[in-house]
Amino acid sequence: MKNLVFSEEVGILHGVQNEKNLIPNSSPATSGLTKTVIFTADDFGMSPALNGAVALAHRHGLLRGASLMVTGPAVEQAVAMARDLPDLCLGVHLTLLQGRSALPPKDIPHLVDSRGNFPNNPVQAGWRYYWRPELLPEIRRELAAQIEAALARGLKIWFLNSHVNLHLHPSIFPVVVELTQEYGIPAIRLPQEDWRTAISLDAHGLIPKIAQGLIFAHLCRRARRLAQAAGLIYNDYLFGLLNDGHMTEDYLLGLVPHLQPGITEIYLHPGLFADPELHQWAPRYQRQEELVGLLSPRLKEALEAAGVEVSDFREMLLRRVNTG
Repeated sequence: MKNLVFSEEVGILHGVQNEKNLIPNSSPATSGLTKTVIFTADDFGMSPALNGAVALAHRHGLLRGASLMVTGPAVEQAVAMARDLPDLCLGVHLTLLQGRSALPPKDIPHLVDSRGNFPNNPVQAGWRYYWRPELLPEIRRELAAQIEAALARGLKIWFLNSHVNLHLHPSIFPVVVELTQEYGIPAIRLPQEDWRTAISLDAHGLIPKIAQGLIFAHLCRRARRLAQAAGLIYNDYLFGLLNDGHMTEDYLLGLVPHLQPGITEIYLHPGLFADPELHQWAPRYQRQEELVGLLSPRLKEALEAAGVEVSDFREMLLRRVNTG
């Protein structure tokens, strides 16, 4: 099932050549004069606690987007909420780790166990997907099925990202870009974060943050070229990778002076209350503190004072069309 809603817009977008003063390597939707921040909640559909936080932060806070995990245990609740939140910009949170498949195990026998569960270890899975290219047809079918599961529910999908950012995997990213074209999805996340800024605000885990920052910067160089060639909208900057699960109000306030002209995506994993489903995957995440940050009047005032606009990928699409 194709995302026909966007066929006309995407046709327009592929013909747009934006030659204005863009920042280096910037998304084609981005003007170098505007500081734009997109707050996104990942794992929408994983649990009632996360779903409730998304609804609350969108209605009363700064949250503009949510990444839907279509095989999450609470996905039907998330879909019902999304239908009641027409201004919530939705993406698909592609999952090949720590979750269940959309397809039955017999259709992707090399990706999941007999119960349809993906592996839990990101490093092992990453190496396996790299050294076994014969898995790519199954990966493509599964990711397409996840996108179609969202579209079949009547949802408009504006962007793609993934659980544990696995879509940036060098074997998988070209597949994901192909799927954006096939289903008319205009935007994608590039998870590259400046480790210097991250450690200046929180030096905990210094060496892992530097290593992760350098690895993802390397992966994003190739990914950015592919995204540009496909005419996709993407973030120029990002926060949430190196302080994952700890994007508290104070941390977010500390980020404001570091925001640059262009699109900055900040992704979080908020929670309304303690939830066993969330705890089993990330027991140390400060989910309720992240929700406080999204609801913070201080953060809203700081962004306004710094001349930063809060937006989403849907608005970036409209901006590109209108300036084309």
